[in-house]
Amino acid sequence: MSIESLKALFRPELDELSAYRVPPAPPAVKLDANESPFALPPEARARIAAVLHATEMHRYPDGRASELREALARGLGGSPDEYVLGAGSDELIASLATAMSQPRPGAERPVVVFPDPTFVMYRITSRAHGWEPLGVPLDGAWDLDADAMADALGRTKPNLVYYASPNNPTGNCFSRDKIESLVDAFPGTLHVIDEAYGPYSGQSFATFAEDRPHCALMGTLSKVGFAGIRVGWVRIHEALSAELEKVRQPFNLNTASQAIATLALTDLAPLLEEGITTVVAERERLATELDRYEALQCFPSDANFLLVQYTGAVPELCRALLDRGIAVRQFSTGDSRLRSCIRITIGTPEENQRFGEALSDILG
Repeated sequence: MSIESLKALFRPELDELSAYRVPPAPPAVKLDANESPFALPPEARARIAAVLHATEMHRYPDGRASELREALARGLGGSPDEYVLGAGSDELIASLATAMSQPRPGAERPVVVFPDPTFVMYRITSRAHGWEPLGVPLDGAWDLDADAMADALGRTKPNLVYYASPNNPTGNCFSRDKIESLVDAFPGTLHVIDEAYGPYSGQSFATFAEDRPHCALMGTLSKVGFAGIRVGWVRIHEALSAELEKVRQPFNLNTASQAIATLALTDLAPLLEEGITTVVAERERLATELDRYEALQCFPSDANFLLVQYTGAVPELCRALLDRGIAVRQFSTGDSRLRSCIRITIGTPEENQRFGEALSDILG
């Protein structure tokens, strides 16, 4: 059988997609991936090393990740059985696409709705699973267009709708009353509120979601200091978590990730809070500094990054920064409003200082 005949067996939707690629060699100052900039101090590393030393690596991990589920329930609320765990939010988005793929009566394929622009994996993953993705443009202030969202939900009757709040790449929290009204108006859809950047905003929908079984909350440790262990979760009604568990890969979270994530949510939680507080302070300081440039407009942010509009040529600015060892995010596809923007992850105070000096050198 030829390669071409084998390729013909792949989903036709894949022709529309490109693989998610990461640059192989990160620059000295990496402000393009929305990670926490702070490495763990020696005492935290020693604590992790001691826990890993006691683990039995020759055995399969705990398939239920019981300790981690209990730590999540103690820290974030609810029952351990409400939490479904994955290798970051990405795996959970894929699990939802797999488990909830039954089309509505009369529809050819299931529909997922999300604001646009937002986290790219909502669109990529749903398309790769044969879903029909529908992005609803944000308004001029990067907030939800509530009327347009309501029209899309009423017209398409989606299986899923995602709200990333704070939103990536815009950085802002969506208006809480708009999300709440949409959730209450459309109880036949599963509304997933992605709170990946929630720790930097001080806001959560946890109390709101508790009384609404069609509302789920997604979270991750990737943005607050543990991107390398790839741990995420969705808190969802137990009747729905039981169905999601049926498609979760067995032993999907390895022993090391489970142990480290449990530590992060318990003994190391004060350390994470300290890093979050520093990032928020640096975010405000850097935004004030950027606002001094006539060529830049810094949008309000509730996350660990800033979206900044530039009046000049964005590719040239990014190249000039990279020549100085600094990577930021630019946008060559998607919402046309982003083409004139860069996204800057908040770094350490020293990294932010170096970025500021480079920007001054470039812009004068």
